[in-house]
Amino acid sequence: MLNFPVNTKSPRNQNERKELDVVEKLIKDMFQAKAKAEVEGIVPPIITPPMEWMGQYPIGQKVSEYAKLPYGRVSTIDDAGCGPLAVEYALRIIGLPVDFKEIVVECVDKGYRAYIYDENDNIVDGSGTEYALFDNLATKLDSLEQVIEYLQKGCPITVLIENKIYHYDDSRKGNHFITLIGIDQWQNCIFMDGNLIVNKRNPLRALVGKPFKKMAPGFRGVWAWEKEKVQRYLK
Repeated sequence: MLNFPVNTKSPRNQNERKELDVVEKLIKDMFQAKAKAEVEGIVPPIITPPMEWMGQYPIGQKVSEYAKLPYGRVSTIDDAGCGPLAVEYALRIIGLPVDFKEIVVECVDKGYRAYIYDENDNIVDGSGTEYALFDNLATKLDSLEQVIEYLQKGCPITVLIENKIYHYDDSRKGNHFITLIGIDQWQNCIFMDGNLIVNKRNPLRALVGKPFKKMAPGFRGVWAWEKEKVQRYLK
């Protein structure tokens, strides 16, 4: 069973939502600015990703039996589930098999489902997953050098990336949680992204390679998953 820590930073109304958004945007902007400055001085090494999990996983966000699973009081995994999916991917890779539905329930019950509020403080829409989920479960990194260091240790990395950079499309808005698991011989990041699976019989579609030098400037936050740290939340 899972037992995630409670999110003590979860906003309860519109004012708290706005205050938290301002602080988190500042933190993400600072990390992204540092990544943009740092990336040119880095020559990414080849880091072979762990592949043992590929027999049955990963779960597809939009085509699996979990696509229409409710995620909080608003929306579904199909629409807003890249956060819980990133947890699923990371735990499977480090050898901690769990039930995906249980991850979703823990995210909701412990206050990690992010909501948008109206002027009356009513929930009107979902906005993904609170970043505190990854702050509490994984190790927050503050540089690209640390990303490479933890990848070399075999740790999967949850990456919050700008959609416009990830998709090479300036019209794309918002951010997306994906999982960095290696770097190939051509200096491509090897990402896992459940949005790419269009047929559950072909889980390798979850893997995509994109140039490190182009992707890293779009990183808004990165978290490394260490088995010794996170297994305390599995009972």
